Amino acid sequence: MLITSAQNPQIKRMRSLYTRKGRERTGLIPVEGVRFFKEALCASQMGIVDVETIFVQADHDQTLDCEIEVVLREMHEKVVYCSPSVFKTLADTETPQGIAAAVTRPVMDIEISRTQKHGLYLVLDGIQDPGNMGTMIRTAAAADVLGIFCLKGTVDPYNPKSLRATAGSVFRTPIVTGLEPGELVKTLKRVGCQIIASDLSAIHYHFDIIYSGHNAIVIGSEGAGIGEQMLQAADIKVKIPLAKGVESLNAGIACGILLFEAVRFSKRLNT
Repeated sequence: MLITSAQNPQIKRMRSLYTRKGRERTGLIPVEGVRFFKEALCASQMGIVDVETIFVQADHDQTLDCEIEVVLREMHEKVVYCSPSVFKTLADTETPQGIAAAVTRPVMDIEISRTQKHGLYLVLDGIQDPGNMGTMIRTAAAADVLGIFCLKGTVDPYNPKSLRATAGSVFRTPIVTGLEPGELVKTLKRVGCQIIASDLSAIHYHFDIIYSGHNAIVIGSEGAGIGEQMLQAADIKVKIPLAKGVESLNAGIACGILLFEAVRFSKRLNT
């Protein structure tokens, strides 16, 4: 099947996934590019997502690598070929790689139990920049974070810009969205999780505290910071030392520094 009209219902549906309303209505997210598509395939094999439809630019079907060619043959009933002009209308990048897909939102559980010796979690409070969100998800996956909690008012982690910035890590770390601060605090406290808030006015530096047991690191937006409710619930507040005259760090960078300090502490503890 070759689609030559941008008004085709399948094309319109795929384009709708670049809007929050479209994603919420369909339960699907857009995947674009070779690397991201392969990550989605791996997630599909593990039962994390289901690949609903695969869109291939007609003049690219012979230039994709062997692994993808095999997949396209095996999943031929889900493959839709598009003319170059139509594919450009459903792509969200300036230089499309000729393959995209509509997949279900990842389904992964976050389990926090007192029986676990330790666990690292990330709480995002009011993050607004999609690129920062994607960077944090990618960093969290690299730090072996067991779960990401997004409070209400935080940008959708399945925003197309966020998804691209994750480089596929969105399929590796469980994410829960739309949480109320009070609800999350009760859950974290119930399992003895230490809540560590990033706060420029903190007394302690991030490398001065103990990260043993369960730790939930809270990152707020660069403009507003962490909300008052989460700040009050924090067991400890930490700051990153900055050169004189520098007011703050990019939220994504700060997130990486704090997460990997916790990783460093854990590695040192286990050696």
